[in-house]
Parts: sequence; C-alpha cells; structure tokens
Amino acid sequence: MRSASPFLNTMTTTLSSVEFPAGAEALPWLAALWLGVWVLRPIATFIHELGHALPALAFTKAEVEVRIGESFEKPLTNFGSLGFAWSFRSSFTGFTGYQRSNLGKAPLSVIILGGPIASGLACGVGVLGTLSTTDPIWWRISAAAFLCANGIVFLRSAIPVTLRPTEQFPDGPPSDGLDLWKTLRGTSD
Repeated sequence: MRSASPFLNTMTTTLSSVEFPAGAEALPWLAALWLGVWVLRPIATFIHELGHALPALAFTKAEVEVRIGESFEKPLTNFGSLGFAWSFRSSFTGFTGYQRSNLGKAPLSVIILGGPIASGLACGVGVLGTLSTTDPIWWRISAAAFLCANGIVFLRSAIPVTLRPTEQFPDGPPSDGLDLWKTLRGTSD
C-alpha cells in the first residue's frame, strides 16, 4: 500500500527500520523519546522560524522579528536587523514578523516556504542520526526525537489550515500552506 505523502513514508520507514530495544527494556527508551520530542519542540520551532527569517532578511530592508512561544510582551534581543524573543510558555508556537506589503508573490512565496524547507532539512538530519547503526541507543533515540519534533512542526505548517486562535491572532493564524495558497491566489481571506 502506498501512502499519499513521501514525507510520511520516510518517517515511518525510518522509525520502523531502526533497531530499538525490545520488551520491557524498551519502555524507558520510549519514555525518553516522548520526553525528547517535548523538549526539542521549541528548538524545532526556532529552526522553522529561522527558515522564514533568513529569506525575509534578504528580501526586506526593515527589521525582522522572530518570536517563540508567548513572547509578545518581551522586548526583542537584536542582532542587526534580526530581533529575537523567546518564552518557554507555549514554546511550540512561533511567529516571524516582517514587512510584507512591499513584497511581490515570488519573494513572499520564498519566505513562506523557508520555514517548511528548514523543518524538512532538520528532519533529514534526524533521519541520518536515527539510521546511524554504529552510534549508541541514546544517540538514536535523541535523533528520533529530533526527527519527530521537526516532523510535527513540518506537518503543522505544510497542511493548509487555519491554526488554533491565540491572543495575537483571535481568528487563528494561517499555516504556511494556507498562507502560500492565499499568496499565490492573491487573496487575503
């Protein structure tokens, strides 16, 4: 049976082909995997948002801001034209702010696609680490957690839906897939 998504096929094949401990000794490793995914989600979100921020810096002259979690109340820490704010509360969500009004469809599409591309590349790193058979089990579990955390961020951004409402986005922000669809269609609703 063939899946509709090559990404899901890759993740499923990768995680099922790795030799993890069997039986009762696998339970602590499974718990470590889930804990690793939870711990690495903010880092995966940061990688994703950085994927938006770098092309935004290239295409805009204004400041670009990256906010992870509920950090809208926090001041930005600036590195040139790039500002960061990080909060561990709801740190699985992120936002990249930049001047969109002066951008055409092509540069805006590149910026929108930057996040999912960065998440996809991070998944590739996770696949390589997970399939490494000479490394100890703790390394493969960590790499699998990194793969899963970035895979969650990738899927959440790529599927064209309106995400859960937040304080800053009462109607819910669009996923990158929906934002790209609206950009290419030339609609804002």
